[in-house]
Amino acid sequence: MKDQYSIDLVNYSLAKFKKNLESRDMIPSRITLKNDLDERFKILESHNITNLKELVDVLGSKEKIDGFSQAVELSAEYLTLLKREAKSYLSNPVRLDKFPGIPKEVLEKLDVLGIKNTRKLFNQARKKEERVLLSERTEIPIERLNELVGLSDLSRAYGVGPVFARMIYDLGITSIKSFIDVSADEFVRIYEEQTQKKADFGTNEIEFSLILAKELDIAVDL
Repeated sequence: MKDQYSIDLVNYSLAKFKKNLESRDMIPSRITLKNDLDERFKILESHNITNLKELVDVLGSKEKIDGFSQAVELSAEYLTLLKREAKSYLSNPVRLDKFPGIPKEVLEKLDVLGIKNTRKLFNQARKKEERVLLSERTEIPIERLNELVGLSDLSRAYGVGPVFARMIYDLGITSIKSFIDVSADEFVRIYEEQTQKKADFGTNEIEFSLILAKELDIAVDL
């Protein structure tokens, strides 16, 4: 069964990844990824690497990185950074107790069923009928499950941790589907209008989150 929680690395081309590296403002520890992009990516393409899945697989361990480094004459340090950047596109599970505002008793009832993180909840309650059954089974109000599933869905977006997901949700943007319906400029405007505070994040950061969010399956039915 296809994993709908994260982006499909097979369908994310190396060319698209290169374009992102070219256009993004990188954090200092990864700025060297921008150096000699054309030359380096031609080397990767010459070794039949066409998408992020193939890139992550060929760099899957330190031993693989060292071997590939010797074969292609790209430094192991560079390839390690490249792998970290590629894997950062994947959505990592978040513990449900990290979301602000969720009652302890709700978390405990889900924990009994082994639902401790966003991936588990996403896979078991992304559809309305699944949440109805889970509500009946746990006696958690359906409204609370809708909220928690919405937060879990938002946390799949690049750069969106549990606190930021809560902030987005409280703006009335309750899922990936509604998140990608706004532009970065609109998002900042909504935030500043509703909170009466200057945004401490830039449109460039939101823009990249939106770019990758559009690669996610719209799988949550709210």
